[in-house]
Amino acid sequence: MTPATGLASVALPSRRTELREFAIPPCDADTGWLRVEASGICGTDVALYAKGVPEACVLGHHAVGEVVALGDRAARRWGVHPGDHVVLEEYLPCGHCAQCRAGRYRLCPDTDLWRGGRRLGTVGVAEAPSLWGGNAQYLHLPANAVLHRLPAGLSTALAVWALPLANALDWTLGAGALQPGEDVVVLGPGYHGLAAVAAARHGGAATVLACGLASDRARLRIARDLGAATAETGQEAATLRGLTGDGLADVVFDLAGGDAASVATGLALLRPGGRLVIGGIKSPAAFELDAADLVRRVLTVRAVRGRAPERVAQAVAVLGSGGAGLAAVPTAHVGLDGVGEMLDRLAAGQGPDTPHVVVRPWPDGEETL
Repeated sequence: MTPATGLASVALPSRRTELREFAIPPCDADTGWLRVEASGICGTDVALYAKGVPEACVLGHHAVGEVVALGDRAARRWGVHPGDHVVLEEYLPCGHCAQCRAGRYRLCPDTDLWRGGRRLGTVGVAEAPSLWGGNAQYLHLPANAVLHRLPAGLSTALAVWALPLANALDWTLGAGALQPGEDVVVLGPGYHGLAAVAAARHGGAATVLACGLASDRARLRIARDLGAATAETGQEAATLRGLTGDGLADVVFDLAGGDAASVATGLALLRPGGRLVIGGIKSPAAFELDAADLVRRVLTVRAVRGRAPERVAQAVAVLGSGGAGLAAVPTAHVGLDGVGEMLDRLAAGQGPDTPHVVVRPWPDGEETL
């Protein structure tokens, strides 16, 4: 059963947040309601907030929780029941375009933020029933929501890794075509950078080198806890030489923020036949590619965002069997009344040492699902 109302942290165009109470109407045959247990804050949330959202909305698209109300058709479509615990994907796909029919709903025009698409965590509160994001006690499950059941006993903090880990598995094993025994470099030890370290270790990489700025030292320590060697920016090749002998890698994941200078660093670290995977919007975004060098060394450059649906199921399975070491990553918890302050800190580069920041909408929330 759902209560009559629920609280949410609402992000405002003025780059602040406020706590509001919203009505929770009954669901219809095609929709449902999720009691949110946790909602991870990622870089997209911080960027949207820092820029100023176009209209008041409830941010948060890494939401996990319990299905508490469900229409009959929704239950059949999703294969879940009230009482099941799930993780939501952010996508709200149309379901009928060519991309959706091929199972690539991350490329559906309706989900493309750069072309006015809609996702959980971006729909304005003016659109009923207002609760379209995870930074709330309850989250509306529209008919086109995409959700995945979670195993019993999985800790809440670990469950919130489902989407970042799914992305990382897709980028390492898919776009990066990582093979067991290969050497990997991860540029940028943020949320997805640490997930990529875990995914590369899970995929059998012989060596994983995580690299970051001097200000990233705390996160580099976390990367070491995940089994990676580490280096500060500018020391990548020298450190890698001590690990692999030739100072080169088979796959480089450029997950660093900032400008596109890291692309040249990544290319320089590749062996012949190597793959560079770029996962993040650069600003400024332009960079030069030496086509002759790409041909001579038979290099591959891939850009990525999101993940294939099957990678979420794979991530949930990995988390359920131990989490590929991600349980060792510290979690910074924040209540609904602290979301604005935390977003301010993250936007100013003054966030916690860990990138795993989780909104807990219930002060007495359970630690396991």
